Amino acid sequence: MKTLDVKTRSVTEVKREFSKIVSEANETGEPTFVFNHNKPEAVIISVNVYEDLVKKNEELENRLFYAQLNARVNEGPGKLIPAREVLESKKDKNPFDALTDMDLFD
Repeated sequence: MKTLDVKTRSVTEVKREFSKIVSEANETGEPTFVFNHNKPEAVIISVNVYEDLVKKNEELENRLFYAQLNARVNEGPGKLIPAREVLESKKDKNPFDALTDMDLFD
């Protein structure tokens, strides 16, 4: 089952040639898909490729977080309230006042 132009190996091949496959991944930067009974089970990638993927994922998560934050600010009352005003506000009782640190952070 080769749907993309990628390297594929069976679990049996990977067991026999693991060091070679890892070396190829490090040299070429290309992944090797590992199949077990014609079903994809794993992917062997180099550490550099993995670190790049993690970094890109973190960057995308940050961009999404700030996009969502921006959307909430834009949908809100139209002005930001300083934390000092919120803390000094006596409008509502804090429902967490009665809880101990142990209850809050358990």
